[in-house]
Amino acid sequence: MRAPNPAWRLLAVPLFLAASVAVASSHREAPLISNDPAADGTDMYAWKQGGNLVLVANYYPIGVPYGGPNYYLFDDNVLYEIQVDQSGDGAPDVRFQFRFRTQIRPSPLPSVGVVAGYDAYKDSFLYAFAGVKTATAPEILRYQTYTLTKVVGGSQQVIVRDAPVAPNNVGRLTTPAYPQTAGASVLDPITQSAIQTGLGTAAKYKIFAGPRDDPFFVNLSKTFDFLNYDGKANRDDLAGLNVLSLVIELPLTEFSSPHLGIWTTSSRPKVTTRRTDGGVDTSGSWVQVSRLGNPLVNEVVVPMKFKDFFNASKPQNDLSTPAIVAIISNPELPQLLQAKGFIPLAPPAPRTDLATIFTRNTQGKPTGEMLHINTGTDSTFPNGRLLTDDVTDVALKAVGGAFFTTFADGGPAILPDGGGTFAAAAAGLSDGVAANDKAFLTTFPYLAPPHSGDPTP
Repeated sequence: MRAPNPAWRLLAVPLFLAASVAVASSHREAPLISNDPAADGTDMYAWKQGGNLVLVANYYPIGVPYGGPNYYLFDDNVLYEIQVDQSGDGAPDVRFQFRFRTQIRPSPLPSVGVVAGYDAYKDSFLYAFAGVKTATAPEILRYQTYTLTKVVGGSQQVIVRDAPVAPNNVGRLTTPAYPQTAGASVLDPITQSAIQTGLGTAAKYKIFAGPRDDPFFVNLSKTFDFLNYDGKANRDDLAGLNVLSLVIELPLTEFSSPHLGIWTTSSRPKVTTRRTDGGVDTSGSWVQVSRLGNPLVNEVVVPMKFKDFFNASKPQNDLSTPAIVAIISNPELPQLLQAKGFIPLAPPAPRTDLATIFTRNTQGKPTGEMLHINTGTDSTFPNGRLLTDDVTDVALKAVGGAFFTTFADGGPAILPDGGGTFAAAAAGLSDGVAANDKAFLTTFPYLAPPHSGDPTP
């Protein structure tokens, strides 16, 4: 069997990774992390923006805009990281680490005195008081800040320190400076005030942390109802929902290679102790609880019994982990697509072609699962990932055989009955959702503003 054509292989690397897990990115993808939404990574995006690279890591899936009084926040006890492999060995060479700090601030109402530690009116049940106009407004009563640190080898560089997290869009009275209508996608005053510029030599960095519209678009309901696709246009089941976003834009000159592998992880302290007074103490080293590179990998391709294991694993160990190699060599999804009659025949196992593709970066080096990008060319999935990329459709087509080949002549594989190619048979696969429910911004931080919890006048 001849090796795959290099150009085809480089095109398909991340394509298969998303493809093999079609539909739903990583929203509530594994048993343990579904009980820990603040640490649950939903999507990783990376694209070339002129001479810069934009990185977007989203967390906290299925964010209902009206989910008060404890609106969705980053967790002070989670280490959020965006990791970059620039050497092609599957290990991170550059890490961007976000740590958060939450403060409970007094309301602007006058105090009527303190009794048993309770200051009536100053101690409020509200997340924020009316009239929030900026990310640092004193009306934000549950106020978050963060520090971003770049780690390269043993050196650390603080990019921003004690920067404000944009508040949740509570509604027209509390956060009137946010857009309150679903169709509005503008750079509003609150978002603008949360955009940070890096310190010192990182002055060309832009950074944002806070809630945004969930940019992933997919029909979840029909997907998980045993692939109940009907060939019609379907609703975006993530429409109207928010996520928590970490966004960095930085010069491409910060990296030593244009061939990058990118993923995001979250980690918690190894030991958590709950006190009888309602508090929590943590200790021990960081333990990884979520991992996300390409969209959709853990959600569908990884069987239920291995999902928690995958979230704790590292890309550099993928090639030496027999279970991961076996899962990719014989994925379940093509068999389901055949059983449902969406394709006449699933490409036969073992999918050695997919196992090879799964482990290669844009130079053909074995790395493990991560979002790959060649920043020397324009970005569109599978070369990085844009907010507008319809990765679900790409995924379904690829896993159904769009890039399947015998490698006998480097061309597409012919179906045994002579009725065409695997690629042609998979060409019509789709979840019926083609675009996000909100328009994206044309300027940093690019994601649409968060949906309002109370938009009605």
